[in-house]
Amino acid sequence: MARSSLTNYKASQKRKSTKRLKDNSYPRDLVIVAEGDSWFDYPARKDVLDFLIADGYAIKRFSRYGDTLDNMVYGSKYGKNKRTGKITHEGPVSLQEVHNAVKKYDPKFFLLSAGGNDIVGEEIISYLNHKNSKPKHLLNKAIFTERLRQMSIAIEFYIKGIHRKNKNCHILMDGYAYPKVSGKPYRFAGIKIKGPWIEKSMAEKAILVKKYQNEIVKELVDGFNDMLAELSDKYSYFHHIDIRDKFPDDADWHNEIHLNKKAYRQLATYYSDHMTEILKYDPIEKHEHILMA
Repeated sequence: MARSSLTNYKASQKRKSTKRLKDNSYPRDLVIVAEGDSWFDYPARKDVLDFLIADGYAIKRFSRYGDTLDNMVYGSKYGKNKRTGKITHEGPVSLQEVHNAVKKYDPKFFLLSAGGNDIVGEEIISYLNHKNSKPKHLLNKAIFTERLRQMSIAIEFYIKGIHRKNKNCHILMDGYAYPKVSGKPYRFAGIKIKGPWIEKSMAEKAILVKKYQNEIVKELVDGFNDMLAELSDKYSYFHHIDIRDKFPDDADWHNEIHLNKKAYRQLATYYSDHMTEILKYDPIEKHEHILMA
C-alpha cells in the first residue's frame, strides 16, 4: 500500500473511531482507551490499534511512536518561566488526558504498550558493558535491575490511577516479543527513517557475536515480562499478555524492533481473544448486527 494510501487509511480509521466514540449508544464493551508507543502508532504502517478499529472497536488513542514509559507516566516536557527565568516541568500532561478519557468514555478496556523504547530502543546501550573491558557479564545487571524496579513502580502507579478512575476497566499490556538483532532500520519507500537500534548499540560496545547479542536481548525481554507477570498476579484488573514466543521468525519483523503488518494483525487478535476471555463472550460477535449496519 502506498504511503498516501496508508495515510488516508489511518485518517479514515481515526474518523471512524471518533464517530463511534461520539455515539452514546455505541456498546461500551466495544470502547477502548489506549496509550502507547509505535506498536500502537506505527508511522505510515498499520499497527495493532488500526486492526482493532477495523474489527469494530471504538478507540480513543493517545499513543505516539517513540514515546517512553517515563513520559507517559510522569511527563517530560519542560519550559522556562519568562518572568523568573527558572526552568519548570509541565508534569504528567498525557496522564491527565488519559484519566479524563477513561472517566468520559467509561471503557471496558484500557490497552497499554510501553517500555519497548526504554528496554531495547536507543536506551539499550546504557545496560551494556564494553566487551573489551573484560566484564563478568556483557549485560550490566545492576543497572538493568534498577531500571526494571523503576519501571515497575511507574507501571504500578499508572495502572492504579486508571483503576481509581474506573473500577470496571480492565488493563491489558503485552511485554513485546524477542526483537531481532538484524541491523534493519525503519525504512519507507527505500529511505531510512529511523534505526537501527540494537545492532548499533551492540557494535559500539564491541559485542559482535550473534549468540551473545541474542542472549542479551532475551534477558532484557524476559526481565521485563517477568516484572509485568508479577504485577498481573498482584492486581486482578491488570492482564499481562505474554507474546515472547509468538513471533520467532525474521519474516515476522519489519525491522529490528517492529513487527510487520501480518504480525500486528495477529497481535490484535491476541488482544481480542483476551478481551473475550475476560468478558466471557465475544463483543464483536454480540454486536455484529450493529457493525454490519
